[in-house]
Amino acid sequence: MLISGRTSRLVAALSGVVLALLVGSSAQAAPAPDVNDTAQDTAETQSAPQARADCTVPPGWTESYVDDNGNIITITHCPGDDSGGDEGGGGDDDGSNQPTCEYVDLFNDFCDGANPCWINDPAAIQDPPELEGVPKPSPDSYAVYYRCLNPDGSTYDLYYWSDDQPAEPPLEEQAMTAYGLLVAPDFTLAFNPPQRTFVNLDTWWWAEGVGNDEITGSSAFGVVAIATPDHIEVNPGDGSGSFTCAWVTSRSDACIYAYAKASVDGAQQVEGQPAYEAQARLVYSVRFENDGAPLELDGLPTQLVGPWQSTPVPVGEIQAIVE
Repeated sequence: MLISGRTSRLVAALSGVVLALLVGSSAQAAPAPDVNDTAQDTAETQSAPQARADCTVPPGWTESYVDDNGNIITITHCPGDDSGGDEGGGGDDDGSNQPTCEYVDLFNDFCDGANPCWINDPAAIQDPPELEGVPKPSPDSYAVYYRCLNPDGSTYDLYYWSDDQPAEPPLEEQAMTAYGLLVAPDFTLAFNPPQRTFVNLDTWWWAEGVGNDEITGSSAFGVVAIATPDHIEVNPGDGSGSFTCAWVTSRSDACIYAYAKASVDGAQQVEGQPAYEAQARLVYSVRFENDGAPLELDGLPTQLVGPWQSTPVPVGEIQAIVE
């Protein structure tokens, strides 16, 4: 875990004062370290995070400090570890194994001093713009992201390269990560007759601009979410509610609806004429694979439902005169 430059300068200055008090009884007190020099040392060490302990965070928690040589030291405390930290000291651990901050909502992974933080390790985005031009320490380095919460509610964050081998999360978490990368494509809700339809006339509907291909999302550890086209849902906008149609992506009578009344009270306008706001969305069936083998776990999502897409539909009424 890395600390912000502001926090590191404060900790470094305090460390210098404590060192001066300890040495003052037998020798002249050592001067406090130059804040500018400490900031420079901190910047130089940000690309080389400390090694992790055996436990995860949480239930473990981390603390960081600057040692007598100006190096950033990060300690991960594990449950039952009352040693008070690495050899060489750094901070006054009373053995209580309690975090140095109060966790708040999602900021519950570790503490940066008094500030709670959450971490994404490995980061969901492995080529972030923030690391553009920053060389990887090794070919196997990967991006890690964390964000911390200040007392005033503001936040600070950082991407950095890590050489640690990321711990493989549970399959359920991998599957949800892969599912979160599925994105339903955009499309246009098309209808026929074009531009305008009429009461009691079968109106055809389809999702224009979408193919029949599967879409996939992959976790960092090989679990893949696969979404297969299943059906579309259409809401004609006249208050009748939505209905389900087959997967239709071209002009066809496979998805039809006949309006019962004209759109005189429609919420939309087309060339000055009232129109209904018709909507549709895509629905995919979802399955998961782990290294090519089917993965079935209780609680995993079985569908991917895209956002509603809208189009105005004017509906007229033909008057017949019988003599």
